[in-house]
Amino acid sequence: MSSLFEWFRSRNEESVINKTLIHMQKVLECVVEFEKALSFLIEEKNVDLALKVFFRVDELEHQADSIRRNMLNMLTQVELKPKLHENLTHLTKRIDDIANATNAAARILIYMNYSEFQKLNPEIHLKILEMARVTVETVKKTNNLVNMLLSEEEAKIRKSGAEISELEHECDELRFAINRMLVADDNPIKNPFTAIEIHSCISAMEAITDNAEEVADYIVMLILVKSM
Repeated sequence: MSSLFEWFRSRNEESVINKTLIHMQKVLECVVEFEKALSFLIEEKNVDLALKVFFRVDELEHQADSIRRNMLNMLTQVELKPKLHENLTHLTKRIDDIANATNAAARILIYMNYSEFQKLNPEIHLKILEMARVTVETVKKTNNLVNMLLSEEEAKIRKSGAEISELEHECDELRFAINRMLVADDNPIKNPFTAIEIHSCISAMEAITDNAEEVADYIVMLILVKSM
């Protein structure tokens, strides 16, 4: 069996396959909770509740990392061709990178200067929320894509990969629009450290969709290699 795609479809070593799917689902939970926390912070202006959920993101990322480590340990105990082992390792790392980026953004917002953050142009707040919603949609599609490894629907996998790329581009455009507003002359943020952290948070949010696209591109690449 030469490809990861075929190996998934064969249902061999189901414990490893199930861990991969559970890992991806846990990563999705991180992103969904992050978007909820941002909504509490920006729309409801409930800092205490937002903080609880941001800390929940940190906990979920830790859980995802534990699943990843457990999977890598399991891979050392099953008989796999070297290429399959390499493919699974790369896929697992790319999936985990999504959670890492999400938690990076959450941690910044945990220690954010909220009085200054709330002074941002309301249009910036709206675009940050929109960006978070795009990340959720992107990672939901990525979760579905990982589950498609169990199927034979290669055309749907390619289509889903293309949709994820489009969402990643949409997130890029939102980041660009936010950055343009942040450097405007009427920007009320006077503390340079707060400005840097806001920019870093936006960059981490963009990395969520960047990493989701990495997962999609890798899966599509595996299909292309299989068909050659």
